Amino acid sequence: MAPAAEICIAKITDNANVHPEEMSEIAKAINWAVEDCDADIISMSFAFENKNQAIKDAIQKASRANKLVFAAASNEGANKPRSRLARDSNVICIHACDGNGNDGGMNPSPLPRKDNFTTLGVGVSSKWKKNVVYKSGTSFATPVAAAIAADVLEFAHFKCELTDDDRKALHSQDGMLAVFRAMSTAKSGYDYVQPNHLWDGKTESEVAKVIQDILDEL
Repeated sequence: MAPAAEICIAKITDNANVHPEEMSEIAKAINWAVEDCDADIISMSFAFENKNQAIKDAIQKASRANKLVFAAASNEGANKPRSRLARDSNVICIHACDGNGNDGGMNPSPLPRKDNFTTLGVGVSSKWKKNVVYKSGTSFATPVAAAIAADVLEFAHFKCELTDDDRKALHSQDGMLAVFRAMSTAKSGYDYVQPNHLWDGKTESEVAKVIQDILDEL
């Protein structure tokens, strides 16, 4: 969904679940993405509940370096709140919906006066052992959101006349949140991120102006 993006993958476990002794690998992976890869976007398709200061510090470091950090909300429905990772103030929390923006049925309850973004996370086409499979969950919605952000950055870098301050703002959490809000439609308490709201029926110069206007308001 972001064909121009360069993907760097950090493997944090050999298991289906991250065991407590492996939690430090998450912090190492975030630091690696910031320091070694200089990644613009960090996407994390997993959840945990216990406090971990090393992970929190790594996320803060990423935010200070103007890295966009996305994380899955969790798939426990109303039985549990957002995962601790997705509750971090420096992380953009992503929920799952179908292709029409309908709640995917696994999301934690939306939070009042907060961003409750949803992207496609139901029946997402993927590959497993060379076969096409269809997977659902907030872990699949999260990289979709990261891809949307990557496409916005790619478009803006080539089609907008960005100053250094504009570029920094667009790469910041506040900047991308503002763009996501402009692309969102309220649906069932969630904010359905639909890029068509930004692109459909507009010329490239008109889209560039919308993005520039968003950045000017920050």
